[in-house]
Amino acid sequence: MTERQEDIILAAISIIAREGYKNLTTKKLASELHLSEAALYRHFVNKEDLLLSIMHYFENISHNVLQELQKSNLNPLEKVHFFIMNRYELFTSNPDLAQVMFSDEMFYHDPVFFKQFQKISLNHRQILLNFINEAQNESLIPSELNSTQIFTILIGSMRFLITQWNLSGKEFDLIKEGNSLLQTIKYLIEPKKI
Repeated sequence: MTERQEDIILAAISIIAREGYKNLTTKKLASELHLSEAALYRHFVNKEDLLLSIMHYFENISHNVLQELQKSNLNPLEKVHFFIMNRYELFTSNPDLAQVMFSDEMFYHDPVFFKQFQKISLNHRQILLNFINEAQNESLIPSELNSTQIFTILIGSMRFLITQWNLSGKEFDLIKEGNSLLQTIKYLIEPKKI
């Protein structure tokens, strides 16, 4: 991806976050970037190509973090913690991205976007489930707990917190609240000493 393409993607994300998916037009995007519409088409074939590039942009960010984690010396539970906290940090630094990634509007109007998002979500799910299973094998999480349900608790609560943050107009510290929530969940799922 070129620097110019990234600028276009970030401007598109900003428009979608402010005005909704339906209001993203090449005319509006070109105006925001002080370009002609023809100049946009030198970088993206059409709106669908641009939307898929938004998903690839998000996927590349996640892919880099997950690759870094798989090479790290962190234990599996620390890897889960790192990934989730990275999401909170990413969305705090780019709130428009949080608004777009957690908007159902995108999925209702664009099946291609939905399919790509589903692919990314399933990939994240599998990697995080592997970390959770490894944590259970290392007795960091009790093996009798259902790993899929642990995943749902971790990611579902993260999604809900980010949705609350979006709806509140970003009125609270997402990183601080996210860390507090994660510590509570870790306390609930870690083995209890008798």
